[in-house]
Amino acid sequence: MHRAELNRETLLVYGEKLPAGAFAAAFLILPLLGCPLSIFLILAGVRFGFGGGMAASSVAIIFHHLAAFRIAHGWFRDPVRRWLDRAGYAIPPIQHKHRSGFTALTAIVRGPPFLVKLYLLALTDIPFRNYFWVGVPIYILFSLIPVGTGAALMSFDPTWISILIGIATALMLAGFWLRRRYAGKLEGSG
Repeated sequence: MHRAELNRETLLVYGEKLPAGAFAAAFLILPLLGCPLSIFLILAGVRFGFGGGMAASSVAIIFHHLAAFRIAHGWFRDPVRRWLDRAGYAIPPIQHKHRSGFTALTAIVRGPPFLVKLYLLALTDIPFRNYFWVGVPIYILFSLIPVGTGAALMSFDPTWISILIGIATALMLAGFWLRRRYAGKLEGSG
C-alpha cells in the first residue's frame, strides 16, 4: 500500500482481507518486538468489529503482560541490569505502598512506547500481581478508543463517534487526575 492509496476505503478492504490467524500471530508477537500496538488495535476493530476487536485486544494484552514479565524475569534481566550498571544507572526499588499507583501511572502515561513501558516496569521489583492486575485492565480500557475507531471506520456511525469522544475525554481526565494525585507522592520516594 502506497501513501497515495491510503484512504478509508483502502484501509477497510485491507483490514477485511487480513487472514485471522496471521493477524492474531502478528498481534501477539510484534508488539513484544517493538511494533506499535495502536496499529493492531485499530486493525482489530476493522477486522473483527468492536466486540471481536476488544476480545482479540484483551487476549493480546494479557499475553503481552505474561510474556514480557516472563522475559524480563528470565534471560533479559541480568544483561539489562549489567548494562545499566556499566552506564552508571540502576533500576530503583519501588516502595510497597507505591507499587499499584506506579503501575497505574506507567500504564496511563502516554508517550513511551508500549514495549518500553512493559519491559521497564517488569524489570522493577513490582510483583506480578500488581504488574498484571493493575496494568492489564488499564491497557484494555485504553484500547477502547483505537478498537472503536477501527470499528467506526466500518460503519461511520455518529453514535460510535460520540461514544468514542466521550470515552476519550473521560480517560484523559482520569489520567490528568491520577497524574496530579500521584506525581508528587512518587517523586523521590522510590
